[in-house]
Amino acid sequence: DFNNVLDSQLTRLTRVRTITADTTLTQDDCGKTILVDPASTTLITLPAITTVDVGWNVRVILHEGAAGADQGMGQKVNFDLGSGTNLANVGKIIGNDGDAGDLAVANDDFIACTANASAGDRFDFFSDGNRWFIEGFVQDASECPFAQAAG
Repeated sequence: DFNNVLDSQLTRLTRVRTITADTTLTQDDCGKTILVDPASTTLITLPAITTVDVGWNVRVILHEGAAGADQGMGQKVNFDLGSGTNLANVGKIIGNDGDAGDLAVANDDFIACTANASAGDRFDFFSDGNRWFIEGFVQDASECPFAQAAG
């Protein structure tokens, strides 16, 4: 019902973590909103799938320290979804600019956001205990594709 949804969103908003450098997320990050303001090329590693509870989830939003700009991140941000383990992750990244978007395929163990990614690009990660499910909403999907290696 509406009150449960509202409570869930308010809880998420009170659990915010800011990241500026390489970071490995943990079980404790479940339910948090992670703001990424990279000082240099940054690798965000999701926890090993075997170490998180079923239902582990996190929302990650790229941002700049100042007002956001299209293609203005200035630094690369990579997400490691379990590199080398071929988890058969399931996901899609939808671009606001009307491009075709991107789907995760076998061996896509990364999302590789270029320095031309945009503030406000967002990714939701969810685990069923066997793989990651990812939904991304970005300005330009070609700037944040699924990949077999970090960018």
